[in-house]
Amino acid sequence: MLFKNVLVPFDESEHAQAALHLAIDLVGDDPGATIHVVTVVSNDIMPPSMISASGAFGEAPVDYSTYESFLSAIAERSDHDLHDSIDSLLGQDARTLQAKLVVDTRLAPSPVDGISTYASDHCCDLIIMGRRGLGALRGMLGSVSYGVLRSSDIPVLTVK
Repeated sequence: MLFKNVLVPFDESEHAQAALHLAIDLVGDDPGATIHVVTVVSNDIMPPSMISASGAFGEAPVDYSTYESFLSAIAERSDHDLHDSIDSLLGQDARTLQAKLVVDTRLAPSPVDGISTYASDHCCDLIIMGRRGLGALRGMLGSVSYGVLRSSDIPVLTVK
């Protein structure tokens, strides 16, 4: 099976870096392929009651437009950092890639939701991801990779 549209969830961990390098090895020399490098930022950082409704102490401390602006600023900063990380990690190799490289940040309630939704929205045919992220326990499959394995309808390759 030839993969043309590969998603690499990226959190800067060693495993995510290995997943990106593997994706490049698999499809990097195919000009018809696309590698999507995506990081997911939680948009579920404040309970809805704090945003829209009056709380026990009167007015809601944050209105929706302020909260939306706050999330946009976080996503923009994360996207900038992600581009810097990928540029630094790949260096000259990025210029020799034949495949299209898409680097993106997504807001989602959870990393699993964000990865699954991105893969579906972009018709990805393979997810290559690290077995563990930055905070996982040693020797265990990470909760995000486990969640993606369970929820994905496409092949998922986990990398050490």
